[in-house]
Amino acid sequence: MIRRLLMLLFVCGTAAASQARAQTDDASLTPQQRRAVIDSIARALNDGYVFPDVATMVNKELRSRVEKGEFDAANDPSSFARLLTRDLQELGHDKHLRVGVGAAPPAGSMRLFDAPTGTFGRTRRLPGDIAYIEILSFGRPPEVVADETSRVMSAAADAKGVILDLRANGGGSPRTVALIASYMFGAKPVLLNSLYFRPVNRTDDFYTQPGVSGTKLGPDKPVFILTSSRTFSGAEEFAYDLQTLKRAKIVGETTGGGANPGGPVPLPYGMTLFVPTGRAINPITKTNWEGVGVKPDVAVEADSALDVAYRLAQKAVAGIER
Repeated sequence: MIRRLLMLLFVCGTAAASQARAQTDDASLTPQQRRAVIDSIARALNDGYVFPDVATMVNKELRSRVEKGEFDAANDPSSFARLLTRDLQELGHDKHLRVGVGAAPPAGSMRLFDAPTGTFGRTRRLPGDIAYIEILSFGRPPEVVADETSRVMSAAADAKGVILDLRANGGGSPRTVALIASYMFGAKPVLLNSLYFRPVNRTDDFYTQPGVSGTKLGPDKPVFILTSSRTFSGAEEFAYDLQTLKRAKIVGETTGGGANPGGPVPLPYGMTLFVPTGRAINPITKTNWEGVGVKPDVAVEADSALDVAYRLAQKAVAGIER
């Protein structure tokens, strides 16, 4: 009975959400309403965007385009959001700048508008004692995923080598990035990354945590990270951090190229703007991967990355054993 009731509530809730989204998508936008959205974007960028000069330029150009009628064909929020996203990213050269319709991610998220999935996916032990771990998302906070992380990483601690798969990972919290990265280092804290946030004029440093629960992989075990063009934001940070610290080899494709964290700002007519309010500062390179992505150490197509990394891991393990 309870199961049937829960299923009914789920179906009704899903239907209601779909109906609300359909109503938003079907709503027409007048020229005055489109201008109101542009004005709201301008205020949000002026107040919070990490690069004020870029915000000024983007706002001026968007207003010019709306006055020229370049958005006139966007008669509904969804099509208007797509055009705005295209123009914002083209003008600002920032892949986190994005307009969506409906629900947005939590404030401070480094993801885009897709909801975070579970943290870990497939895990298995490959022949030759190589552990494979798929990390699907860094979207949940560390206090929520700490036990799961401890269980998954501890299970791989006795492997001779480790492959971490970030090919489908769209990012998440830098705090969760630091938690999982901590299992690849030793007893001393290591500075992974810093984030400067314009609204509060503050720089936050993110270190590995020597006291994580469970068993660490440690600082010496061979680690290989798989990437694709879909690897984005916080997942890129994880790969970039370990690459610059020479703690892991990256195998796969150049990543998406989004390094500026931020959060959602509501716009009129059911729309939402993701405003990057900060920028990453790597302690070694003093820069980040914005617009260029993380370049792999071994460049191969994403579909071939696991096979290539597995062969490299076998060679690395054989070299240690000799």
